Amino acid sequence: MFLYICQDLKSKIMLKKAILFILIVLGCSNSSQAQYEQFYKEFGIMAGPVFLKSDFGARGDFENFTKNSGFTVGGFYYLTFVENFPNIREKFKFRLEASYTSVNMKHYGKYVDNTSNSLFTRQLRAMEGKTTIGTFGVQVEFFPWRVDDYNRGGSPFTPYIAGGVQVNSYSSEVTSSLGKIGTPEATPAKYMSGAKTDQGVAGSLSASIGTRIKIADYHALIFEMRGQYYLSDWVDGLNPNNKVYKENKSNDWSTAITVGYVYYFN
Repeated sequence: MFLYICQDLKSKIMLKKAILFILIVLGCSNSSQAQYEQFYKEFGIMAGPVFLKSDFGARGDFENFTKNSGFTVGGFYYLTFVENFPNIREKFKFRLEASYTSVNMKHYGKYVDNTSNSLFTRQLRAMEGKTTIGTFGVQVEFFPWRVDDYNRGGSPFTPYIAGGVQVNSYSSEVTSSLGKIGTPEATPAKYMSGAKTDQGVAGSLSASIGTRIKIADYHALIFEMRGQYYLSDWVDGLNPNNKVYKENKSNDWSTAITVGYVYYFN
């Protein structure tokens, strides 16, 4: 119990830092906007599959990672500085984002694929989980060459790398066809005190790589791959004691592959 309290306290501290960072970025953006006046304003939408690496399934099993998947959809607001002469600021975009993610999960891997009919194996096979996540955050995108220049003859192909912080409101549900989670009949010993249906808030850190492809003046497509590391191990509803179960080495994290559209409306 003391361990869980410490983990929860650590998560809240990291969440406060993430929120503070978002507020600082917003403040700097507004200050710079007032000072330099010239900037692009853009709106974008994205959607695509998301793969959640959680405590469902065997550690390191590729099937577990690919099948515990769902979808994500979101909207984004961009701010890009425009200078009369080449300037490092033009290589950055600030993106405010809001998204919704839903993932269904089961146990995959060697512990459920074997021919054993032990209670442990049957309990794993009967477990299912579902997580929905509402996310708000900020991402800073860096374009090594130049940002997409909508109507000034810029390159139609503009790759970028990015990093960001987010605040996530999640709702997790863990069930079993054998009965109620938390009872010895339905719950593997590993998850007796490490499984729950719950709601919570957690911060996260993200890293992305992507590209924009201009399809017309003021219009572009986006292709992006994004990794997101949550500052909590309860996002999926499972969190076995990592002092006992050494394979539980990290918090939950996800990979999303998205396609989007951006419109420059300034």
